[in-house]
Amino acid sequence: MVEICNIKFKNPIIIASGPGGNGQELAEYIDLNKLGGFTSKTVTIKEKEGNPPPRIVNVKAGIINSIGLQNPGIENFIKNDLKFLNNLKTNVILSLGGENISDYLMLVDKLNNSNAAIFELNLSCPNVGKDGIPLGINEKSIFELVQEVKKISKKPIFIKFGVETFLEDLINAAIKAGADGITLINSPKGMKIDINTGKVILKRGVGGLSGPAIKPIALATIFRIRRNFRKIPIIGMGGVFDYKDAIEFIMAGANLVGVGSGVMTDPYLPLKIIYDLENYFKNKNYNEIFSCAVEGYYV
Repeated sequence: MVEICNIKFKNPIIIASGPGGNGQELAEYIDLNKLGGFTSKTVTIKEKEGNPPPRIVNVKAGIINSIGLQNPGIENFIKNDLKFLNNLKTNVILSLGGENISDYLMLVDKLNNSNAAIFELNLSCPNVGKDGIPLGINEKSIFELVQEVKKISKKPIFIKFGVETFLEDLINAAIKAGADGITLINSPKGMKIDINTGKVILKRGVGGLSGPAIKPIALATIFRIRRNFRKIPIIGMGGVFDYKDAIEFIMAGANLVGVGSGVMTDPYLPLKIIYDLENYFKNKNYNEIFSCAVEGYYV
């Protein structure tokens, strides 16, 4: 059991936004109610077709995707996906994307009466030209966004960051404006080139790198942020493929651990991780595992 923002999670494993879609396809393979939580695909005001193909390419120790926030738009999301998510017996985190403050306010207003536990504002998608990016790289814009969203939101607000320069300053601005938690890390940008043609593989050129390749970066980022922000809840993710990875994220300072690209290679993976974690915790004290990093390394 994990508790953050007065919300109880039956275990620390959640599905990260993206690979699990909006749940219905993944539910054909696993019981989502056994998860600590499920994060929806990022939804925007208008429907988005996403980037032109090819938009996924395999690389050593990971994949690069350039999906581009493909989603049905808020009205179709409410009509076709929200009822399923509302009926889940686990915590649902709704991922929201927008180009400006008005977009986020409209999304929050339309989803405030849902059964979602948390709103996650995606301010760091590497695969779009506008959505979230201008708001996510500037302290002033982040402060204004969070401040305005907090005025109307009935849910805790988490901000999803990548590995931006001056990340501490951005997080500090979000916390000052009232953010309840942060999500780390969104996919850093990556590229693959066809050496026979000299052309990049992905149509858009660059995409978001995920998988085991980014795990050390994610751990170092979470560790660094936890050292500077001791109390803020952190959802950690980036290359989680087994229970040992999840334990490393907890030890680095994450309260919850997201499984992302691992779901694409094995839809049963999240439940395997939960099962192995439960066996691990039978012989360990969860609080000792968490505090060994917090007290042992940060002081």
